[in-house]
Amino acid sequence: MSTGTLQKLVYMVNQIATAFRTQEPEKAAQATYDHLWHYWDPRMRQLICAHHAAGGEGLGPVASRAVELLIHSKGEPNAATRATEFSNARDPDLMSDAG
Repeated sequence: MSTGTLQKLVYMVNQIATAFRTQEPEKAAQATYDHLWHYWDPRMRQLICAHHAAGGEGLGPVASRAVELLIHSKGEPNAATRATEFSNARDPDLMSDAG
């Protein structure tokens, strides 16, 4: 793995955590974890978890906590954001009319 790839992953998880900055830290970490679980490729999740285990250089506190949750997860998380709920919707009334 290149250093550039790892730097991009660290940047990305920090950006995701920043998107949830208006929430209390634990809820922001849960929402970040939810995003990582549902939207990141398993290889990306594996790399960021290995980076965290090696010290997690560059990860902010919320991002670091989200990766901890990912490391210790026992399965799919409960939806922590409305976006995840929408993505998992099976009800046609919840789906957009666009497109």
